[in-house]
Amino acid sequence: MRVFVIRPFGVKEGIDFDAVDAQLIAPALRKLETAEHPISGGTTGLISSQGNIREDMFRMIVASDLVIADVSIHNANAFYELGIRHALRPGHTFLLRSRTEHDWPFDLQTDRYFLYDAADPAASVDKLAAALRSTLASVDADSPVFALLPKLVPHGRGELVTVPFDFCEDVQGALNAGARGDLRLLAHEASTFEWDQEGLRLIGNAQLRLRAFAGARETFEVLRDTAPRDVQANLKLGTIYQRLALAEPARRDELLTRSDQAIERVLGDAALGNGERAEAYALQASNEKSRWIADFADQAAADVATTALRSPRLEKMLRLYLKAANLDLNAHYPAANALGLLKTQLALAARAPDVWSALFPDDETAATALRKREQLAQRLTASLCLALQLDDVMGPREGPPDAWAASSRADFQLMTGPDKPPRVEAEYRKALVDADRFTLEATRRTLAIYRQLGVLEPGASAAIALVDALIGTRDGAGEPPARVVLFTGHRVDAPGRPQDKARFPATAEAEARARALIRQAVERELEGHQGSFLGIAGGACGGDILFHEACAELGAKTVVHLALPQDRFEVASVQDGGPAWVDRYRTLLQHAPSRVLQPAEELPRWLVDRPGYNVWERSNLWMMFSALATGTRDLTLIALFNRDREADGPGGTRHLVAEAARRGFKPVVLDARELLQP
Repeated sequence: MRVFVIRPFGVKEGIDFDAVDAQLIAPALRKLETAEHPISGGTTGLISSQGNIREDMFRMIVASDLVIADVSIHNANAFYELGIRHALRPGHTFLLRSRTEHDWPFDLQTDRYFLYDAADPAASVDKLAAALRSTLASVDADSPVFALLPKLVPHGRGELVTVPFDFCEDVQGALNAGARGDLRLLAHEASTFEWDQEGLRLIGNAQLRLRAFAGARETFEVLRDTAPRDVQANLKLGTIYQRLALAEPARRDELLTRSDQAIERVLGDAALGNGERAEAYALQASNEKSRWIADFADQAAADVATTALRSPRLEKMLRLYLKAANLDLNAHYPAANALGLLKTQLALAARAPDVWSALFPDDETAATALRKREQLAQRLTASLCLALQLDDVMGPREGPPDAWAASSRADFQLMTGPDKPPRVEAEYRKALVDADRFTLEATRRTLAIYRQLGVLEPGASAAIALVDALIGTRDGAGEPPARVVLFTGHRVDAPGRPQDKARFPATAEAEARARALIRQAVERELEGHQGSFLGIAGGACGGDILFHEACAELGAKTVVHLALPQDRFEVASVQDGGPAWVDRYRTLLQHAPSRVLQPAEELPRWLVDRPGYNVWERSNLWMMFSALATGTRDLTLIALFNRDREADGPGGTRHLVAEAARRGFKPVVLDARELLQP
């Protein structure tokens, strides 16, 4: 989260504003900070000291998630900067002032202020933190401009900030490599920059394409927390909760409710366009489809069709898809789904006329309803046929392309010619030849309904056979490992390390003790364990290599995570252990898969402005996020750690122990003080 503080500097009119910032504002912000939501930002101090107002100051004032303005005195710069914020952003602007007898400008007299004692600013830290938390949670406009002009639409943040091109390239590279952990690392790092929301949007979309739904959920929830009514973030969350509900049947009701809530936030936006409103209704319909499927999923085969026909959810989702199709006549997806449901309903009603009739007060009403649906299906068939033909004749439409247009052509072929399986298969092949796994699985879900209900056959079964074959050719994450163990531990002490700072002496005795401790810990994690196991660690001489060797001896798979390319990492983290460790390192890389974080020790250009950050701290986070991104909930951190010896710098064992603890890893700490015993 980005925070910008507008305030005077130094001592002005008896108030030490630097002390107020250090003793009140900064500590209050630290109370809001979490591992998942770090806080960064600044003030106009640097800019003011240079004597001018630059473009980056305007950008920080407007793009920050929260602006705190101290208006204790009549300071022209502070009022000017506050005016910019009020004119361009509707909310999350917080005013505070000292308890003094100054006159307040007329235009600010009606605003609410947080009051503090300039003689003892630290006394108000807890109250300020609570007030800031309340402000961030509010969705109301606190800008007098937007409060008086409720139809005024603020500029999008994307018009005010630019995501660095090399960050975009890193996101694309992680997407191409299917590196879910890399995307989680990038999301964590992007959160400290003023372009965080735009960067997170890129990452979240990449995670969706990789079906990394847990990571995508975390990414879009951060966006939603910052901007609760962000339309695209809520639409994405509607989809994500829906997909998670499919993967976690035990939490289906909870997750579908969350999806419904995200969609309702979108529909509550009065300025919503027809295309986005149509997408929201289609998502609502899809949630009802999940509930409808659950209604008949566990029924005996003879009862499936009648249960599906009786369910009121069938009629509800049909109306929602029709509502979406009516809002956007060019949106093929809801129209195709509505037509498919109509065809299904008509087929089931013909098969079980008594069940259909029982849904209405009398037979005449039931017959009339059936005729109306037949007429609607005819009109919808003609409308969808025309829309698809217009696409062929007129070419691509203005605006974003319809990602489901090709799939809708195949659906249309199925619904109008289910008795011609070769044509159905050919159309789906054309539509899905380059589709990602997400699209393939969504398509199969709909086709499986038709097959289970015995409608649109034999075309549906032919299409499913094709989709299954295509899914088999796509790279997928597969089943997550049942257990993931992340390791961190001290390196072998370099020659010349002072005795009072020793942690892993370069002796056979110390190595034997370390090996025994690590092996015993791995054996305990494997004991009675069912399913696949994955170990993640670096490749440094000492604990890392011993962990990989112990896992290999026990038949457990590991992946070596190198902060730098193999040769550079060897120079930085292996060579000072001696030639024997170099040989073991090279042997390890011949037998275990490895991944590389970055090409050189210097951070990427877009990261250089992050203070106190280096490749080793980044590598620790990368390994941890790689473990989290596997999707397993059984996460362990084994740490060969001497708590009595200070870390050499950022990115050491102490750092990873603290970070993993905050994210729910089971800690297994091996006391490295045993390595120092005679």
